[in-house]
Amino acid sequence: MFEVSPVFYYVIAGYFLMIVVIGFLAGRGNKTSEDHLVAGRSIGPVIGGAALAATQLSAGTFVGTVGVLYMTGASYMWYWPGMFAGWLVSAIWVAPKFQKFKGVTVPDYIEKRYNSKLAKAIAAGLIVIAYTVYLIAQYVAGGILMETIFGLPKIWGAIITIGITMIYTMKGGMKATTYSDFIQAIIMAGCFFAAVPILYSQAGGFDFVGRFVTELQPSLTGWHWSFKDILGFAMAFGLSVAIAPYELARMYTMKSQKAVRMAIGFSFIFQAVIAVSVCLVGLAMRSLYPVMNNADAASSIMAVNVLPPLVGALIVVAILAAIMSTVSGVMLVSASAISHDIYGLINPKATDKQKLRVNKIAIVILSILPLYFALHPFDMVQFIVIVQSSMVASFFFATVVIGLNWKRATGTAALISMLGGLATVLLWYVLGKPFGVNEVIPGVIVSTVLLIACSFVTKPVPEESLAPFFQK
Repeated sequence: MFEVSPVFYYVIAGYFLMIVVIGFLAGRGNKTSEDHLVAGRSIGPVIGGAALAATQLSAGTFVGTVGVLYMTGASYMWYWPGMFAGWLVSAIWVAPKFQKFKGVTVPDYIEKRYNSKLAKAIAAGLIVIAYTVYLIAQYVAGGILMETIFGLPKIWGAIITIGITMIYTMKGGMKATTYSDFIQAIIMAGCFFAAVPILYSQAGGFDFVGRFVTELQPSLTGWHWSFKDILGFAMAFGLSVAIAPYELARMYTMKSQKAVRMAIGFSFIFQAVIAVSVCLVGLAMRSLYPVMNNADAASSIMAVNVLPPLVGALIVVAILAAIMSTVSGVMLVSASAISHDIYGLINPKATDKQKLRVNKIAIVILSILPLYFALHPFDMVQFIVIVQSSMVASFFFATVVIGLNWKRATGTAALISMLGGLATVLLWYVLGKPFGVNEVIPGVIVSTVLLIACSFVTKPVPEESLAPFFQK
């Protein structure tokens, strides 16, 4: 624990209060499950773009990516082109059709497109499993942040961060999540961008940092990672972001197809600013602190030890914003998979009020469940995120992207594709990534081949199920 300025406490307390107030104000207009889960389809492109960026920019970026950059150097940043390629795939082939369909959840799409309630239930279950893993990474990051700065045990750091997120998500739903994400995206991009010149001034300038880290370890400014490694990271993030359920759920909230495409464009701006900023932060921190026990603590140490108190406090708020924006989006999508999709299948006559009650109960359960796993030793935050991204890509990329653009894909094939892709990823990971290939590559290949091959030998989907996605 470091000597922390009182400014940190005031700024962070003010931030928490602001987010909770947004949740309660936004929640006042929620009367139906559609209001709660898709914000009444009222979101425009600027706020929507900021929300897309904020949800994607998780603890994996501000804690995990900075930690990996600190440890391995600038070559890790080459995964970003893969991420941006994924957004382009979404903008061209996925997002507009999702907005036009006007469903409530991603499993809604699976059920309608493939005419299969079983596929819907399995998709909902897979979302809950994958995003429980994702929540672990966010909990670990929140614990590290609070422990590094305030000396709190990791469990209490995670509980405080997640508890406040749970309150405003449960009360305000998607509208609260979206508007708070808009503010959080501005905080993230603005604070990290503003911190770079101050940080490099303290570190001796850009030229000095470049020369120092190169002499310390040439691979920090060269190539620490192999081409296969970078390709794996890029594909894990790119393939998953193109079809990420927590991002696709945002598409349902937007006013029009044009708004969706514009929102993705705005999200590029936020992400590009942050991509450059976190790379520069990681290298500067390696120059200032050549040996650090926990690389994931680099951002926290920068905030407390290097930056002026007000700027440092805002950096902590930016990291908390990244964690909380992602957690709120994941909580809402996972809880809706339980309340709208699974419970809706079990009890088809459930009222809107009953589904909302189940949704709030699910948020509480999903908030508590990952705490146990977060307290046990795991890899660095960023590598937990990569495994989760590989899982999501393996069971959803083919069924979403190919399913939206190829009429012949069938319901039976979708089931086999999702389960086969997930099994491949898990097996590949357990086997220790044979040939040094990231698990997402065989996972997506297998799921794609299964979807296409099985579609030719199974019963086609009725035309009425295809009508919302294909123009005659």
